[in-house]
Order: sequence, then structure tokens, then C-alpha cells
Amino acid sequence: MANAAVRLMDSDGHLIESNAELGAYVDDSIKAVATGQVPAQDGPFPTLDGIHNFFKGKGGSFGGPRQMASEERAGSGEDWSVFLDKTGIERTVIFPTRGLAVGFIQTPEYASRLCRAYNDYVFDRYRKVDERIHPVGLIPMQSPQEAVAELRRVVRDLGMPGAMLPTTGLPLTLAHEYYWPVYEEAASLGCVLALHGGSNRGIGIDTFTDFVGSHILHHPVPLMYALVSFVYQGVLDRFPGLKLAFLEGGPGWLVPVLDRAIRDDEFFGKVAERPFDEYLTSGDVLIGCEGNDVSLPYVASRIGIEPFAYSSDYPHEVDLAAAMHEIDETLESETLSEAQKRAVLYDNAKRFYGF
Repeated sequence: MANAAVRLMDSDGHLIESNAELGAYVDDSIKAVATGQVPAQDGPFPTLDGIHNFFKGKGGSFGGPRQMASEERAGSGEDWSVFLDKTGIERTVIFPTRGLAVGFIQTPEYASRLCRAYNDYVFDRYRKVDERIHPVGLIPMQSPQEAVAELRRVVRDLGMPGAMLPTTGLPLTLAHEYYWPVYEEAASLGCVLALHGGSNRGIGIDTFTDFVGSHILHHPVPLMYALVSFVYQGVLDRFPGLKLAFLEGGPGWLVPVLDRAIRDDEFFGKVAERPFDEYLTSGDVLIGCEGNDVSLPYVASRIGIEPFAYSSDYPHEVDLAAAMHEIDETLESETLSEAQKRAVLYDNAKRFYGF
């Protein structure tokens, strides 16, 4: 463990789906697809884009040698349980890997069936494995009424903290009124809707041929699009108490957004009901960050530390050693106060997710 005296909570880790495991939860109408029996289809979800699966780093593997937490399947519930033991993290909120592409499904009925199966799967194979593991659900935003019903089931029946919203793939911006029934239900339930980047499709960088260049942009850019639209299309004012997490983009993307919002208020007058920074400091917004985010102290000096929470990202780019290192980076920071470190590593996520 990085430091036995500090409490740790992870606002954003990842499970890695097993087609064989997930296939046991789908109904017969989609079983062939879900278990990889359909030619040219490796499992139930579309691919994220045309660049993720073809990148090899130095040494011929992604990120070089990897130190996983256990001998279990990487990203399984059992692997996560060992990871929590070794890091001392008290709880984690985990997101999909292949399921990040759920927004690219174009058939609403298929999306509804797959999301329901996925939620049953992660409840059994992650939540039941270890009470410290909190998977978020997937909801079929392709059909908002179906999404409302599944969100209600995920929160009330399965006890999950909420659901993920895909930041890419859907035909309309997430703030469009077509999706407002989902936000009304989430505000009523008091649950979390978490936005997660990950794909380079549809955000203006589809023609990039270098993965690292794409990676620099395809996490924070869709978060920028979504936050600005939620503010200026009135979602955060229409649905008070709606809790939104913006994850895996770090905190630095907030700087240009804040600067432009202030400038546009000066030139066009205040369009939103509140100053932009007040939406971030309301307690209803969470921003994921890692230990090596050098922009965090600066952004916190502008809006406070309350929106920011540590994210492990295990087992994606971050392995066990990297996770320990990033926790230590935060603890050893000379530009964050002790109170700010506690807030980022534990307090903010605990308050936001309601644990």
C-alpha cells in the first residue's frame, strides 16, 4: 500500500469484459453475436474506432511490460479484489472496456437487450465478488424511455451508483432534449451519470493515423463538448441535483473552457443562469484526475479542490506499479495542501458517489 495513514477511493477504474462470461447473460436473440460466433464480430460491442486495436508501443506491446495485480484474468472481479488489497483503495467505481463503444450501436432493441445483459453480468461477476467494487451500468440511450427503465432497475434493484453515458457514437449531443427524460430520472433517483471518453470517432480526429496523437485528444475533447452543452443547453439548470462525472480527461481541459466562458460572458452577456465555474463547484460535478496531473493545483486555485477525484484507470494504461506511483505522486506533491490531497484521494469521491 502506498501509505497506510491515508484513505483512498478510486473514482474511475475499468473492468475488462469476457465474451464467454457475458454470453451467459444474454438472451438467445443476441447470443451468437455476444459470444463471437458471428463472422467479423468479436463480441457484442462495436469497435471503438480504427486505431485502438492496432497500436504497439516500445517493445512491441502496449506500454511495455505490465505488472498486473494478480494471476487472475486481468480486469476480472477477482483481479480487482487483489488490486484493492495491494493498493489499500477502499472502494472503486469501475467502467466498461469494450462497453465504452455502446453509443455506436445503431439498433435500439439490440442496445436495450445488451445493456440489460451487461448489467446483470457485472452485478454477478464484479459487485458480488467484492463489496468494494462498484460497477456502473450501461443504459440504451438510443431509446430514452428504455434507458429510463434500465437506469431505474440498475439503481434500485442492483444497487449500482448509476450509469455511464457514451460521449461518442450517439446521433445527437448528450444535452439534446431527446435525452432529457434520462436526466429527469437520474436527478429523481439521486444517482450518478458518468461520462467517459475513449473513442476518436466523430470528434474531428477520425483521420489521425498515430494512436498517441489521437489519445491526447480523444479523452478530454468529448468531455469538453459534453460539459459545455450541458451548461448552455440548460440541462444542469432544468434538472437540479443531476450528478455528472467527467472522467479520464484529467483536469487541464477545464482551463480553455473556463477562459472562453468568462470571455463570452463579457461579450455576449450571461446566457447560462449561473457563472460557469458555479456549475463545477455545485457538488454535482466530479472531474477525474491522476497523480501526475500537473495542471491540478492551478485549476484548483481557480475553482477549488471539491470537483476533483483520483482515478486509477487500472488495468488500462495503468498497471499495479503505475497506480501505486500515481498515488505516491499525489501524496508527495508540494503544490497541494494536506487537506487538498485528502479531498482528491478520498473525500470528494466518497461524497459524490454517496458511499
